[in-house]
Amino acid sequence: MNLRGHYLVLAIFLSAIILPHLADALPFNDDMVDTQLRAGAIMRPKPEGSVAKGTLERFVDPATAANLVNPKQSSRASVESGEMLFSVNCMPCHGDIKSPQWQTGPVGQKFSLKQPPDISSGQYKSRTDGQIFTAIHFGAGLMRPVGWKLSMSETWDIVNYVRKVQGSKG
Repeated sequence: MNLRGHYLVLAIFLSAIILPHLADALPFNDDMVDTQLRAGAIMRPKPEGSVAKGTLERFVDPATAANLVNPKQSSRASVESGEMLFSVNCMPCHGDIKSPQWQTGPVGQKFSLKQPPDISSGQYKSRTDGQIFTAIHFGAGLMRPVGWKLSMSETWDIVNYVRKVQGSKG
């Protein structure tokens, strides 16, 4: 085999090794065509005068919050779902609100400025469902918003659970 043949074999060998790896280096892959946007990300601003279906504005004024009506009936399934969601998302700070001897949750005890309140009694009983929903969804005071990770239905389930506990405490 002559020198030219050796170079040809070497070129084919190197191409067989290098070319398949170049496909991984492409900046845009066909798999990226159907990539979902992150929650809350939009591609363009909403048109003026439009109302998004199934969402709330970023901030709700207190009067609007007070007038929000709970669309979910307080069924057993809703309350059980709310209890489970409360235990995962709220109990670490607010504690076990069902307990007769309420204590702040383990995370809430570490707060130095202000302890999370017992939302099952006191002034929280007089709040409307909409005010409770708004506090969960958008946050209130030092409480961070949880609406980004809960659906509207799940948030209303938590409201139904809180109301059930408030009712059981007399």
